[in-house]
Amino acid sequence: MKIAKNIKTILCDDVRQEIGGKMSLMGIYSKNIIVNKVPALLPFINLVVMLEDVREPFDKLFVSVITPKSDPINISYPAPSDIEKGKNINLVVGFSPFKLNDVGSAKFEIRFSESGKAGIVHNFSIKTNE
Repeated sequence: MKIAKNIKTILCDDVRQEIGGKMSLMGIYSKNIIVNKVPALLPFINLVVMLEDVREPFDKLFVSVITPKSDPINISYPAPSDIEKGKNINLVVGFSPFKLNDVGSAKFEIRFSESGKAGIVHNFSIKTNE
């Protein structure tokens, strides 16, 4: 079952919390992260996850980041305390620094239980401008 009625993800360099609860997203990536050469080190990378009409509240996120020629990064985050059924929630999963060892396909996977199947997958590619 999907965790929310609608799920959207955006990959960007930085997320800033503004007055009034708005988020400003800086350096939004389309489907590709383009660097001059690999290996490369990005100061920050953030995955913004927008959940519309949450169907099942959750208390933890289990995030895996899989990039070429790197061991997967696996971390867990506590969920915000105000998640309720029917509510809209924005989550930000961030890494600093973010190392890119090679070009190719990469992805973020988010699970809502440690051993469960990924409920959200954000695919992207790492490319060079060479």
